[in-house]
Amino acid sequence: MDNIYVKDLVLATNGELLSGSLDLPIKDMVIDSRQVSETSLFVPIKGEKVDAHKFIADVLKTCNASLTMDSSILNDEIKSTGKALIKVDDSVNAMQAFAEYIRSKYSFPIIGVTGSVGKTTTREMIAKALSAELNVLQTYKNYNSQVGVPMMISRFSDDYDIAVLEMGMSNHGEMERLAKMIKPDTAVMTLIGVAHIEQLKSQDGIYDEKINIVKYMSDNDIIFLNGDDAILRRRASELSNRVLWYGLGQDNDYKAYDLKIVDGEQHFYVDTPYAKKVLVKLKALGEHNVRNALVALANAELYKVDIVKAAEALYDFSGQRQQVINTDKGIIIDDSYNASPESMKASISVLAGYECKGKRVAVLADMLELGENEIKYHKLVGEYLKEYKIDYLIAYGELAKNYLEESAIDGIHLDSLDAVYEECLKWLKPANILLFKGSNGMNLKEVVNKLQKY
Repeated sequence: MDNIYVKDLVLATNGELLSGSLDLPIKDMVIDSRQVSETSLFVPIKGEKVDAHKFIADVLKTCNASLTMDSSILNDEIKSTGKALIKVDDSVNAMQAFAEYIRSKYSFPIIGVTGSVGKTTTREMIAKALSAELNVLQTYKNYNSQVGVPMMISRFSDDYDIAVLEMGMSNHGEMERLAKMIKPDTAVMTLIGVAHIEQLKSQDGIYDEKINIVKYMSDNDIIFLNGDDAILRRRASELSNRVLWYGLGQDNDYKAYDLKIVDGEQHFYVDTPYAKKVLVKLKALGEHNVRNALVALANAELYKVDIVKAAEALYDFSGQRQQVINTDKGIIIDDSYNASPESMKASISVLAGYECKGKRVAVLADMLELGENEIKYHKLVGEYLKEYKIDYLIAYGELAKNYLEESAIDGIHLDSLDAVYEECLKWLKPANILLFKGSNGMNLKEVVNKLQKY
């Protein structure tokens, strides 16, 4: 951030300056005491295990300012630094209020991205497409939360033409707070799945929370919705904003057709309201990535980026999630970062559509945090497996038994990562493809890493 000082922080947070100068500059916010620089604002958070207030005296030897919820920590050592210590009632609320203030100082457009599945890849693709002609700020790592978003906003500067911010939530009220800080000019909703259904009870409940992304947008502002999602189609009439649809169906404003996998690449054509038959080539495979690319191109077109240049930029896209690893012993598709019924289906479709002279092997682990209907959702994945040509299934975890039982395809159920690794070794052959998919907590990544070293 540019031209922001302690006096702005005190004003934005209604804080009390306990020591130091009001004229010290602040250029970013951090919550990790190891990451402070001279112009940082340190935000101490009281966690279950650690109260970061104990680091304040040390960080003020380096950084210009720190918040505190405890004025009693002020001592001669802190005073002697000359740095600013600001008393606030709640450090997280204060950093959010400060983020709102910072946001008000910048006029470049902000695209907010949410949804149950695909937020990160969609955000990355939008940023990639826009970067063909614009200087883009996008969410760093997983800074999409109540704490992460304020830290992202603190990175705003006059160097950027546009920002693409990911907005994650898991409980009631969280999306509204994010929207209040970000005030997006454009919104994207990927789909309504069952992630966080344990807290929000139903997919309609998830929609009700996520749609708060538009709460601080005007009626003329655009929200891009996945037109292939049944819940979004059903609920869109409730919105007063401008809705533009993207997807594979012909009734979408931005639509893809003639999908093919050619030499390990996803090829397809795109029609938009202003451009017809634009060829897109992706290294990221699957219909879900086609949709991600569609909304990336939609945003590029909206913000006057040449759509052909944007499509060319997407060819170089390499996301954090699904990784295709070519080894001399076989192909590994590593999508082990996380899992839901929707993302499971997307990954299985990638495996089924991948050109393969040998066997297609799915290594699928439990999906976690699905609430009281977890068995139902695992059986649903088993039903998906019936739709696609999968030669062998390795199911790992207690719930994963349901994949095998429902699909009735050839396979084995295992209850340890060592057993999964040994079974995978039998199938790791030059003509074969192995897909790894499961919740991060199931640690399938460990097996992938071992296989790469084998």
